[in-house]
Amino acid sequence: RLGIKAKVRSEIGGRRPRRIRASGRVPAILYGSGTAQALELNGREIAEALHGSSSESVLVDLTVEAEGGATTKKMALIREVQHDPLRDTIEHVDFHQVEENKKLRVEVPVHEIGEAVGVRTGGGILDHALRTLRVECLPKDLPERIDVDVSALEVGQAIHVGEVKLPSGVTVLNAKELPVFMVLLPTVEEEVKPAAEGAPTEPEVIREKKDVEGEAAAAPDKKDAAKKEAPKAEAKEGAKKEPAKK
Repeated sequence: RLGIKAKVRSEIGGRRPRRIRASGRVPAILYGSGTAQALELNGREIAEALHGSSSESVLVDLTVEAEGGATTKKMALIREVQHDPLRDTIEHVDFHQVEENKKLRVEVPVHEIGEAVGVRTGGGILDHALRTLRVECLPKDLPERIDVDVSALEVGQAIHVGEVKLPSGVTVLNAKELPVFMVLLPTVEEEVKPAAEGAPTEPEVIREKKDVEGEAAAAPDKKDAAKKEAPKAEAKEGAKKEPAKK
């Protein structure tokens, strides 16, 4: 386990955290047993201790120095680490004190080992569905991460929570049927072919509708023309029937 040294700080809030950071140290809080203890850490030491760690649920041996110089050792989990994204420095750390004989419930990261055969030879893509597993165990059995061998996965196959091999003393709390890793075929979008040059771009239904509309529009004109021709025809017919005057 990681070993980290800390000092008790009596002043909290206000500008005190800024002054602590300016001196190269990092403010921290130790939670547990219904209390919260304000601490400060050596910035370089905590950065080196956490360098390369794959999880923020890390179990550490914390040596706490009181104001009079007396020290006590406590076992704790690193629950949260806050970083300054611009300077890439640690800004604050939250610890949670644990008891050696009491089981923990924590999230542990999952890492793949090997290359799936469905990816290597089948053109598939490995989907990492669950990044962490929630486990229960004693502090001494807590793994930093859980490794899963995916090399035998074919396209369309998956490794489920219930199939993951866990270290001794560790129980998984996630549903057994949930997939952790899957090999899927990549989705290919159907290419839309452009219309041939000179080909009509309107759907046939629209053209037919327009033709019908054109015929309907022409119908009133034909009726008007028929009405105009009707009186002329009647006049001619009357002229034929009227006898010539003597």
